[in-house]
Amino acid sequence: MLLMSFDADASPAAVVEVLRCDGGVIVRNLAPVELIDICAAELRPALDEFDESQRTGFSGPKTLRCGGVLRYAPRCAELIAAPMVLNVADALLLPSCADYQLGSTTGVEILPGESDQQLHRDDTPYPIHVAGLELQIGVMWSFNDFTAENGATRVVPGSHRFLRAWHRPELTNWANAVMPKGSALFYLGSTWHGGGANRSQFPRAGLINTYCLGWLRSEENHCLEVPPHVARQYDKRVRRLLGYTTHGAGHDQLGYYGGNDPVWVQQNEEDAAVRGQLPGSVDSRRPLLAESPPR
Repeated sequence: MLLMSFDADASPAAVVEVLRCDGGVIVRNLAPVELIDICAAELRPALDEFDESQRTGFSGPKTLRCGGVLRYAPRCAELIAAPMVLNVADALLLPSCADYQLGSTTGVEILPGESDQQLHRDDTPYPIHVAGLELQIGVMWSFNDFTAENGATRVVPGSHRFLRAWHRPELTNWANAVMPKGSALFYLGSTWHGGGANRSQFPRAGLINTYCLGWLRSEENHCLEVPPHVARQYDKRVRRLLGYTTHGAGHDQLGYYGGNDPVWVQQNEEDAAVRGQLPGSVDSRRPLLAESPPR
Protein backbone atom coordinates (compact mmCIF):
# COMPACT_ATOMS: atom_id res chain seq x y z
CA MET A 1 0.00 0.00 0.00
CA LEU A 2 1.30 3.46 -0.91
CA LEU A 3 0.43 6.97 0.14
CA MET A 4 -0.32 9.40 -2.67
CA SER A 5 2.39 11.99 -3.17
CA PHE A 6 2.79 15.30 -4.99
CA ASP A 7 5.69 17.42 -6.18
CA ALA A 8 6.33 20.68 -4.36
CA ASP A 9 4.66 22.74 -7.09
CA ALA A 10 1.30 21.01 -6.62
CA SER A 11 -1.69 23.14 -5.74
CA PRO A 12 -2.67 23.19 -2.06
CA ALA A 13 -6.23 22.36 -3.14
CA ALA A 14 -5.07 19.07 -4.67
CA VAL A 15 -3.13 18.19 -1.52
CA VAL A 16 -6.15 18.99 0.66
CA GLU A 17 -8.46 16.88 -1.48
CA VAL A 18 -6.29 13.79 -1.06
CA LEU A 19 -5.70 14.50 2.63
CA ARG A 20 -9.45 14.63 3.25
CA CYS A 21 -9.96 11.40 1.33
CA ASP A 22 -7.01 9.30 2.54
CA GLY A 23 -6.09 10.90 5.87
CA GLY A 24 -2.47 11.31 4.78
CA VAL A 25 -0.51 12.63 1.81
CA ILE A 26 3.13 13.39 0.93
CA VAL A 27 4.54 16.50 -0.72
CA ARG A 28 8.01 15.68 -2.04
CA ASN A 29 10.99 18.04 -1.83
CA LEU A 30 8.94 20.82 -0.25
CA ALA A 31 11.93 22.46 1.48
CA PRO A 32 15.47 23.06 0.16
CA VAL A 33 18.02 20.54 1.39
CA GLU A 34 20.19 23.42 2.61
CA LEU A 35 17.41 24.62 4.94
CA ILE A 36 16.79 21.07 6.16
CA ASP A 37 20.48 20.71 7.05
CA ILE A 38 20.41 23.97 9.00
CA CYS A 39 17.30 22.91 10.90
CA ALA A 40 18.82 19.53 11.68
CA ALA A 41 21.95 21.22 13.02
CA GLU A 42 19.84 23.52 15.20
CA LEU A 43 18.04 20.54 16.75
CA ARG A 44 21.18 18.44 17.20
CA PRO A 45 22.20 19.74 20.66
CA ALA A 46 18.69 19.30 22.07
CA LEU A 47 18.43 15.76 20.70
CA ASP A 48 21.86 14.90 22.09
CA GLU A 49 20.77 16.18 25.50
CA PHE A 50 17.62 14.02 25.54
CA ASP A 51 16.85 13.04 29.12
CA GLU A 52 16.87 9.26 29.44
CA SER A 53 14.28 9.51 32.22
CA GLN A 54 11.77 10.78 29.65
CA ARG A 55 11.84 7.55 27.67
CA THR A 56 8.54 5.69 27.56
CA GLY A 57 7.31 2.55 25.90
CA PHE A 58 5.20 4.72 23.61
CA SER A 59 8.07 6.97 22.53
CA GLY A 60 10.48 4.06 22.13
CA PRO A 61 13.68 3.06 23.94
CA LYS A 62 15.86 4.00 20.96
CA THR A 63 14.18 7.25 19.91
CA LEU A 64 15.41 10.76 20.76
CA ARG A 65 12.94 13.64 21.09
CA CYS A 66 13.02 17.38 21.75
CA GLY A 67 10.14 19.83 22.06
CA GLY A 68 9.60 23.57 22.03
CA VAL A 69 11.92 23.84 19.05
CA LEU A 70 11.39 27.54 18.31
CA ARG A 71 13.12 28.34 21.60
CA TYR A 72 16.48 27.28 20.15
CA ALA A 73 15.97 26.48 16.45
CA PRO A 74 14.85 29.70 14.71
CA ARG A 75 15.23 28.48 11.12
CA CYS A 76 12.67 25.76 11.85
CA ALA A 77 10.11 28.58 11.69
CA GLU A 78 10.52 28.47 7.91
CA LEU A 79 9.21 24.91 7.94
CA ILE A 80 6.52 25.55 10.54
CA ALA A 81 5.15 28.51 8.58
CA ALA A 82 5.87 27.22 5.06
CA PRO A 83 3.25 28.51 2.58
CA MET A 84 2.07 25.03 1.57
CA VAL A 85 1.66 24.05 5.21
CA LEU A 86 -0.35 27.14 6.10
CA ASN A 87 -2.50 26.86 2.97
CA VAL A 88 -3.39 23.28 3.87
CA ALA A 89 -4.03 24.22 7.51
CA ASP A 90 -6.22 27.12 6.38
CA ALA A 91 -8.39 24.79 4.32
CA LEU A 92 -8.71 22.08 6.98
CA LEU A 93 -8.97 24.13 10.18
CA LEU A 94 -10.29 27.63 9.49
CA PRO A 95 -13.83 26.42 8.71
CA SER A 96 -14.04 25.49 12.41
CA CYS A 97 -12.20 28.36 14.14
CA ALA A 98 -11.26 32.02 13.88
CA ASP A 99 -7.59 31.04 13.76
CA TYR A 100 -5.48 27.98 14.50
CA GLN A 101 -2.30 27.56 16.51
CA LEU A 102 0.62 25.22 16.92
CA GLY A 103 -0.25 22.19 18.99
CA SER A 104 3.31 20.95 19.39
CA THR A 105 6.74 21.07 17.76
CA THR A 106 8.89 17.97 18.17
CA GLY A 107 12.24 16.91 16.79
CA VAL A 108 12.46 13.12 16.48
CA GLU A 109 15.38 10.84 15.72
CA ILE A 110 14.76 7.09 15.45
CA LEU A 111 17.99 5.22 16.06
CA PRO A 112 18.97 1.87 14.52
CA GLY A 113 17.36 -1.05 16.30
CA GLU A 114 14.17 0.78 17.26
CA SER A 115 10.96 -1.21 16.84
CA ASP A 116 7.62 -0.07 15.43
CA GLN A 117 5.91 2.58 17.50
CA GLN A 118 2.38 1.85 18.62
CA LEU A 119 -0.11 3.16 16.07
CA HIS A 120 -2.16 6.02 17.48
CA ARG A 121 -4.18 9.16 16.74
CA ASP A 122 -2.82 12.58 17.68
CA ASP A 123 -6.20 14.04 18.61
CA THR A 124 -6.86 11.67 21.53
CA PRO A 125 -6.00 14.30 24.21
CA TYR A 126 -9.28 15.99 23.26
CA PRO A 127 -12.23 14.01 24.70
CA ILE A 128 -14.66 14.98 21.98
CA HIS A 129 -15.61 13.57 18.62
CA VAL A 130 -17.83 15.33 16.11
CA ALA A 131 -18.25 13.68 12.73
CA GLY A 132 -16.54 15.72 10.04
CA LEU A 133 -14.75 18.03 12.49
CA GLU A 134 -10.96 17.81 12.42
CA LEU A 135 -9.38 19.13 15.60
CA GLN A 136 -5.83 19.22 14.28
CA ILE A 137 -3.46 18.22 11.52
CA GLY A 138 0.14 17.05 11.65
CA VAL A 139 3.14 17.64 9.40
CA MET A 140 6.24 15.44 9.51
CA TRP A 141 9.30 16.87 7.77
CA SER A 142 11.99 14.42 6.63
CA PHE A 143 15.54 15.44 7.61
CA ASN A 144 16.94 12.51 5.63
CA ASP A 145 15.45 10.10 3.12
CA PHE A 146 12.60 8.15 4.76
CA THR A 147 12.56 4.49 3.74
CA ALA A 148 10.72 1.38 4.85
CA GLU A 149 14.02 0.16 6.33
CA ASN A 150 14.97 3.20 8.41
CA GLY A 151 11.66 3.84 10.13
CA ALA A 152 9.51 5.91 7.77
CA THR A 153 6.28 6.92 9.51
CA ARG A 154 3.51 4.34 9.14
CA VAL A 155 0.07 5.67 8.18
CA VAL A 156 -3.21 3.74 7.94
CA PRO A 157 -4.96 5.29 4.90
CA GLY A 158 -8.64 5.96 5.47
CA SER A 159 -8.39 5.41 9.23
CA HIS A 160 -9.64 8.93 9.95
CA ARG A 161 -13.06 7.55 9.07
CA PHE A 162 -12.91 4.78 11.69
CA LEU A 163 -15.55 5.16 14.39
CA ARG A 164 -14.17 5.58 17.89
CA ALA A 165 -14.89 2.52 20.01
CA TRP A 166 -13.67 0.74 23.14
CA HIS A 167 -11.57 -1.64 21.05
CA ARG A 168 -8.74 -0.93 18.62
CA PRO A 169 -9.82 -1.01 14.97
CA GLU A 170 -8.17 -3.12 12.28
CA LEU A 171 -4.82 -1.41 11.66
CA THR A 172 -2.86 -3.93 9.62
CA ASN A 173 -3.21 -2.15 6.28
CA TRP A 174 -0.68 0.61 6.83
CA ALA A 175 1.69 2.32 4.41
CA ASN A 176 5.20 3.67 4.99
CA ALA A 177 5.63 7.38 4.25
CA VAL A 178 8.59 6.81 1.94
CA MET A 179 9.88 10.22 0.82
CA PRO A 180 13.12 12.03 0.03
CA LYS A 181 14.89 14.44 2.36
CA GLY A 182 13.08 17.78 2.57
CA SER A 183 9.64 16.31 1.99
CA ALA A 184 6.56 16.63 4.21
CA LEU A 185 3.96 14.10 5.27
CA PHE A 186 0.59 15.70 6.02
CA TYR A 187 -1.85 13.71 8.14
CA LEU A 188 -5.07 14.41 10.01
CA GLY A 189 -5.23 14.33 13.78
CA SER A 190 -7.78 11.53 13.48
CA THR A 191 -5.55 9.37 11.27
CA TRP A 192 -3.89 6.34 12.84
CA HIS A 193 -0.11 6.46 12.41
CA GLY A 194 3.19 5.79 14.19
CA GLY A 195 6.94 5.68 13.74
CA GLY A 196 8.40 2.72 11.91
CA ALA A 197 11.07 0.24 12.98
CA ASN A 198 14.59 1.27 12.04
CA ARG A 199 16.25 -1.81 10.58
CA SER A 200 19.01 0.20 8.91
CA GLN A 201 22.42 1.24 10.21
CA PHE A 202 21.64 4.96 10.28
CA PRO A 203 19.28 7.24 12.27
CA ARG A 204 16.06 8.57 10.77
CA ALA A 205 15.41 12.18 11.77
CA GLY A 206 12.55 14.60 11.29
CA LEU A 207 10.45 17.42 12.68
CA ILE A 208 6.79 16.95 13.59
CA ASN A 209 4.54 20.01 13.88
CA THR A 210 0.87 19.82 14.77
CA TYR A 211 -1.67 22.59 14.25
CA CYS A 212 -4.90 22.68 16.25
CA LEU A 213 -8.10 24.73 16.34
CA GLY A 214 -7.51 28.02 18.11
CA TRP A 215 -10.20 27.45 20.74
CA LEU A 216 -8.52 24.27 21.98
CA ARG A 217 -5.70 24.18 24.49
CA SER A 218 -2.43 23.44 22.70
CA GLU A 219 -0.45 20.33 23.61
CA GLU A 220 2.64 22.42 24.39
CA ASN A 221 2.45 25.64 26.42
CA HIS A 222 4.23 27.75 23.84
CA CYS A 223 4.27 30.97 25.86
CA LEU A 224 6.51 29.13 28.36
CA GLU A 225 8.40 26.97 25.85
CA VAL A 226 9.08 30.04 23.68
CA PRO A 227 8.93 32.98 26.12
CA PRO A 228 8.44 36.59 24.98
CA HIS A 229 12.12 37.53 24.79
CA VAL A 230 12.57 34.66 22.30
CA ALA A 231 9.25 34.95 20.49
CA ARG A 232 9.82 38.59 19.53
CA GLN A 233 12.39 37.52 16.92
CA TYR A 234 9.66 35.88 14.84
CA ASP A 235 7.23 37.55 12.49
CA LYS A 236 3.56 38.02 13.34
CA ARG A 237 2.41 34.85 11.59
CA VAL A 238 4.73 32.70 13.70
CA ARG A 239 3.81 34.57 16.88
CA ARG A 240 0.16 33.91 16.13
CA LEU A 241 0.94 30.22 15.70
CA LEU A 242 2.66 30.28 19.08
CA GLY A 243 -0.48 31.69 20.71
CA TYR A 244 0.66 35.27 21.25
CA THR A 245 -2.75 36.57 20.22
CA THR A 246 -6.41 36.19 21.02
CA HIS A 247 -8.77 33.77 19.38
CA GLY A 248 -11.64 35.76 17.96
CA ALA A 249 -12.42 39.44 18.36
CA GLY A 250 -14.69 41.76 20.28
CA HIS A 251 -16.86 40.00 22.84
CA ASP A 252 -15.89 36.62 21.35
CA GLN A 253 -12.24 36.77 22.37
CA LEU A 254 -10.48 33.92 24.11
CA GLY A 255 -7.11 34.35 25.82
CA TYR A 256 -7.11 38.15 25.81
CA TYR A 257 -4.36 40.06 27.57
CA GLY A 258 -4.24 43.73 28.49
CA GLY A 259 -5.64 45.46 25.42
CA ASN A 260 -6.44 44.93 21.78
CA ASP A 261 -3.05 44.41 20.14
CA PRO A 262 -3.56 41.64 17.57
CA VAL A 263 -0.19 40.07 18.38
CA TRP A 264 1.29 40.78 21.80
CA VAL A 265 5.05 40.46 21.53
CA GLN A 266 6.64 43.33 19.64
CA GLN A 267 8.84 42.14 16.84
CA ASN A 268 11.60 44.71 17.00
CA GLU A 269 12.39 48.35 17.58
CA GLU A 270 10.78 49.34 14.27
CA ASP A 271 7.44 48.01 15.53
CA ALA A 272 7.87 50.06 18.68
CA ALA A 273 8.73 53.17 16.68
CA VAL A 274 5.55 52.87 14.66
CA ARG A 275 3.61 53.05 17.92
CA GLY A 276 5.67 56.02 19.12
CA GLN A 277 7.36 53.87 21.74
CA LEU A 278 11.05 54.44 22.41
CA PRO A 279 13.29 51.37 22.58
CA GLY A 280 13.33 50.04 26.11
CA SER A 281 10.30 52.06 27.21
CA VAL A 282 6.96 50.74 28.40
CA ASP A 283 3.99 50.64 26.05
CA SER A 284 1.41 52.51 28.13
CA ARG A 285 -1.50 50.92 26.26
CA ARG A 286 -0.95 47.56 27.93
CA PRO A 287 1.30 45.90 30.51
CA LEU A 288 4.40 44.07 29.39
CA LEU A 289 4.47 40.29 29.41
CA ALA A 290 6.77 38.96 32.08
CA GLU A 291 10.13 38.10 30.59
CA SER A 292 13.05 36.01 31.68
CA PRO A 293 16.60 37.26 31.08
CA PRO A 294 18.25 35.72 28.01
CA ARG A 295 20.36 32.67 28.77
